[in-house]
Amino acid sequence: MNNEIIIAQMKELCRSEGPEGKRDFFSGFRTRGLLHRRPVVMSHGEFLARQLCYIEKWVWVLSGMLMLFIIWVCSMNSGNYPFALTPLLAVGILAETGRSYRWKMAELEYAARFSLRSIVLARMFLVGLIDTAGLLIVTAAVRSYLTYSLIRVFLYMMVPYLTAAFLGSLYERKRRRDAGLGSLVICILSSGVFAAAPIFVSSLYKESLTIIWAAAFILLTCSLAVSVREQMREMEEPIWN
Repeated sequence: MNNEIIIAQMKELCRSEGPEGKRDFFSGFRTRGLLHRRPVVMSHGEFLARQLCYIEKWVWVLSGMLMLFIIWVCSMNSGNYPFALTPLLAVGILAETGRSYRWKMAELEYAARFSLRSIVLARMFLVGLIDTAGLLIVTAAVRSYLTYSLIRVFLYMMVPYLTAAFLGSLYERKRRRDAGLGSLVICILSSGVFAAAPIFVSSLYKESLTIIWAAAFILLTCSLAVSVREQMREMEEPIWN
């Protein structure tokens, strides 16, 4: 038995019936004008609104509960300790940073309509924007319980938050495939450091050091922006040449 006979018998055994309705399926595309139709262009606002739905609900619950807790602690006249709670808000934004790699979705999102870089950047922008807006609301709400000016309260809230976000972003760049516990530990340690700092530096919250807090705010903001930029560059799709 030669190869031609074997191949013919294999074709006969593996032969399958043609798909039913194939002609009607493609003719329906032609009649509805879908065969050469281009994808609908999505605006930046629509893209952000859709990504808002994909952010895990616990991120918003945690942020809301922490902000309410900070307001409650300030109302109890507990000194400067409420400022040390803001690093815990960074847990949400750091969790969204590495979620695609943590759940092994990176390859799928690389091949999707929107790049992984665009998706992660959009989610980081949304969580960061809402956290910042929430801290502004908290700053205005606790102003009456504190003796500091509004700008000082804002700096005392933002510097610990940005510290945890910056250190966590550095960790996520190096260890983005782990379970996310490292970022949680960084946020908790940052909170502990800022809670204990007034014990060792009694003049930390004095008005004369406001310029130092402002410089730290600017430095941390720029450093975080550079870190996020490098992280997005590492997420660029590999190009096959």
